[in-house]
Amino acid sequence: MLVFLLMGVPVAFAIAAAALLTVEFLLPSMPLVLLPMSMFNGMDSFPMMAIPFFVLAGELMNRGGISMQLVQFSQSVVGHVRGGLGHTNIVSNAIMSSISGSALANIAAVGRVMIPAMRKDGYDQSFATSITIGASLLGPIIPPSITMVIFAVTANQSVGALFLAGIVPGLLICFGMMAVVYVRSRQRNFGTIVPFSFKRVWTEFRGSIVALFMPFIILGGIFGGIMTPTEAAAVAAFYALVVSVVFYRTITIKDLWNVALSTAKTTSFIMLVIGAARVFSDVMLSEGVPGQIAQALLGLSANPIILLLLINLLLLIVGFVMDTTAAIIILVPVLMPVAIELGIDPITFGVLMSINLVIGMATPPVGVALFLGSEVSGLRVEQIAGPVALMLTVHLAVLMLVTFVPAVSIWLPGLFGY
Repeated sequence: MLVFLLMGVPVAFAIAAAALLTVEFLLPSMPLVLLPMSMFNGMDSFPMMAIPFFVLAGELMNRGGISMQLVQFSQSVVGHVRGGLGHTNIVSNAIMSSISGSALANIAAVGRVMIPAMRKDGYDQSFATSITIGASLLGPIIPPSITMVIFAVTANQSVGALFLAGIVPGLLICFGMMAVVYVRSRQRNFGTIVPFSFKRVWTEFRGSIVALFMPFIILGGIFGGIMTPTEAAAVAAFYALVVSVVFYRTITIKDLWNVALSTAKTTSFIMLVIGAARVFSDVMLSEGVPGQIAQALLGLSANPIILLLLINLLLLIVGFVMDTTAAIIILVPVLMPVAIELGIDPITFGVLMSINLVIGMATPPVGVALFLGSEVSGLRVEQIAGPVALMLTVHLAVLMLVTFVPAVSIWLPGLFGY
């Protein structure tokens, strides 16, 4: 699989080809017909239906101007602080994350608005881009997270519990990045300070209230026991459609074709990776590879702290070279037994895995968030790599906090009885 990836073969095909060749040449007793069945079983899951609906909701927000409304409201609230547009960028991404569940959707929506605005206000463009990329990574952590949905299905855990577990770490990352922006903006005198105005906040709130109500529908419906995550995703997509077409009137019937096409492309890629990774995972399970790897890891040290740090390091390295979706489906069967042996709560492990892997989205060579940020800003990857690394230190700090203080992630699910 690694050879195929280094050759530039698309992730889904690299994973599927590796599994196919393994069965053909090393496991002749296994019928090849099992592979397409395994692929279909990997995608044939009701909770997985949440993914296309959340993708659709994000696309409708991007094209419907909802994200712009959220940016304007965020600016009215935090724009008066030094580094105001940087804080606006982070807060806007946090709100978007509570709707779209995707880092790439955040960059596409918020980045195209905030990076030019921050550049015009005197911010260094590479710094503005790094804020956008770092804040976009809240998408897979703050609920509703597509990454959490995939982990929950793969590990047979509660989607609602994982959603709740991501809230506190996500907020800590948000506040940590705002602290970094404040310090750096004071050091370099970035941006102008806009006086705070209750009148402006109220005006922007009234204009954005329909968009701001969307997270309450999604999360309130899930945690209130009214809707499953999949049903909440469908409601979110329908709500975004109604708001864009009826309330803001920014999407026409003709635009819906492009929205549907973009959603189909994104969803098909994710589902193809999920199916291929399921085949790879099933082949490993049939040969007992996860158990062997688990025993090998447990044999490295008797100290659970050292083993946990080694698992974090492994996940970070995997995140550098592998798509997040594929990494979760392949590694959960391998590492979950180790985590349970170490006494790690499965929900905490899900948060750890999510943070580790999303960091890889902003690092080469497979850093899709890094490359999309480069495309949106017009800067080369090497121009933004340094500033992005500064933002990622916040993610790493929160990762260590969740590692050594599990209550950070499991406290909130415990309050709701998970």
